[in-house]
Amino acid sequence: MIMAGINITSVNRQVKDISQEIYAAKLQRDEVQSKSVNKDESSGLQNVVADKLSDKSNINTAFSDTAATLSISALGAEELEKVRDSWNNHPVSALYEKDIPLSKNAEGVYKIGGASFNDEELSDARDLITGVGSQLKNGYLSYRDYAKMEVAQKVVDKCATEGFNEDQAKAISKAMKDYNNNLIRTQERLLANKQTKTKDDSASGKYFGIEVHVPNEVRKSTNEYASTDIATNNDLINKLRDSIKSLDINDKDSVYKYKAQYEEIMRPVYTTQYPLQRNSDIDDIISKDVNEILKLSSRL
Repeated sequence: MIMAGINITSVNRQVKDISQEIYAAKLQRDEVQSKSVNKDESSGLQNVVADKLSDKSNINTAFSDTAATLSISALGAEELEKVRDSWNNHPVSALYEKDIPLSKNAEGVYKIGGASFNDEELSDARDLITGVGSQLKNGYLSYRDYAKMEVAQKVVDKCATEGFNEDQAKAISKAMKDYNNNLIRTQERLLANKQTKTKDDSASGKYFGIEVHVPNEVRKSTNEYASTDIATNNDLINKLRDSIKSLDINDKDSVYKYKAQYEEIMRPVYTTQYPLQRNSDIDDIISKDVNEILKLSSRL
């Protein structure tokens, strides 16, 4: 049942999230007030609340759906507003997962991540995140993929700052971070369902430490495990992502510096991964990486 934009079925859960201290502090106040107010119609609700909260042994039963609604009425105006906001506040994932059901609050707007969005703003925010996010890989992540994730964050932050108010921009930025973290969690789930082992080759394992088991029906060689390009060196991942933060796509010197920096970081990685490849082939791989990264950053 929906009342004024509030999902009553979730009241019990929401009330339990409010600290017990708030209710304990209200007990004495409500008991005093219940004794001093007139026994007229306007004070009836206060009396019911006081009765519900005055018996400390029954605090847990006061958290039933009906009693919780009454108990909330005992809160101060500021606390009540915070509770109402929490009921109407959708997670930032609603800005990129369009199958999440949304409801407007009493003001007729969507509350997402603490920010208010009207229909047009919500559509624009979703288009921004999903548009940029669609250019990122959802699966096993290479070093290039991590660099692109950082570019995506930078693009979204810039567009959000320019096209939305401050609260909305913060929510959108948080949503993009959440989106990127979900890509990492997706990879973790994929690996959790597969047989893997650490590479025997210590040099290659320094950068790509995971080999995945190949089922018999698809195996094309006698090797039971196959090498992957899954990035596993966290120091290197952080170094690549940090290098994006100083990139200014509109400045030629910055772009040139970034290309040189990316090559410096990734050449030993690819040389180790492809020991039999010629230098020209490694050059082509690095050039392709940089072009993909700069293409994504063209919206900056």
